[in-house]
Amino acid sequence: MVIELIVNILLLGFCIFCFGYVGSTMPVSAVNELGAEQWPQGILILLILAILWNIIKFFRAHKPAEISAAFQAFPGDVAGFFKSKLFIGMVLVVIMAIAYEPIGFMLTCFLFLMAYGLLLGQRNIALLVGTSLLITVILYIGFAVFLGVLLPRGNVSFLRDFALFVESLVPSF
Repeated sequence: MVIELIVNILLLGFCIFCFGYVGSTMPVSAVNELGAEQWPQGILILLILAILWNIIKFFRAHKPAEISAAFQAFPGDVAGFFKSKLFIGMVLVVIMAIAYEPIGFMLTCFLFLMAYGLLLGQRNIALLVGTSLLITVILYIGFAVFLGVLLPRGNVSFLRDFALFVESLVPSF
């Protein structure tokens, strides 16, 4: 319960920092147009309002005595958080982000889907491999071929060749 409040406060501070950072680093646009700095700031304002609403809801839903007791139990909650599936899932996302460029989208996505499926409790390995492979190929074709998004093909030659082979299967538009 307390972790939710702490995360909301940290997100609020980060969004306020980002709002100021975007405003101070982006070139100012003309008065009569929406410039490059105004779109992120508009989204950040909406995000700040949503976080504030979430914090207000938190204090409305919990009595001060409950919040005080939750802060006293907080150290034990932190240790439990680091052992939870949520934390392991976040670590998997960080690993995927680091491995994304060197080994390419295809293998990174496949391994991520496999690991996340195992984390969520899927024990049928054949089904897990099949669905992970199918989803990876569909995502790659959807983004790289149909949407024209340049996804990393990887620095390893056979992974790069496989990504190019998958791209060649679908005619470009």
